[in-house]
Amino acid sequence: MLGSLKNMKPLIASGAAVKKTVSVLDAEAPKKIKTPFTKRQLDAYKAILLAKRAELLGDIQHLEDEALKSGTGDSAHTTNHITEQGSDNYDQTLNLNLAAVDRKRLAEIDEALQRIVDKTYGACMITGEPIKKARLDELPWAKYSIKAAQELDRRGY
Repeated sequence: MLGSLKNMKPLIASGAAVKKTVSVLDAEAPKKIKTPFTKRQLDAYKAILLAKRAELLGDIQHLEDEALKSGTGDSAHTTNHITEQGSDNYDQTLNLNLAAVDRKRLAEIDEALQRIVDKTYGACMITGEPIKKARLDELPWAKYSIKAAQELDRRGY
């Protein structure tokens, strides 16, 4: 029986014969590449990003104002019933959480605007390859190519 075990191949290949696969995250840091876009295209993306930024600032202000109103016991909003107080607390927490999500998106937009200034907008921050225009048209603050974003998602980042 021991003789037959010696001739068995391992379930998981190892050693020098194994072909290594390298993911986009394991590759060496990319060279800093210039943006693949013209000045006119960059200006168009900048306008889109600035408009979205202004919209988010308004949303954040509104959500935080609503959260403060429900948390201060405003006379028009004062309730004595415990279920209404619970509902008010839920609304306040929801508004603050939504504002936090918007603040994160705002930071991503600010980073994208900085990449426009640095002339690296549209280049994947992991691979250095150009991000497809269709992706940036849909998600103008994207900093990763689809391939790199999928790899990050797969790894749980």
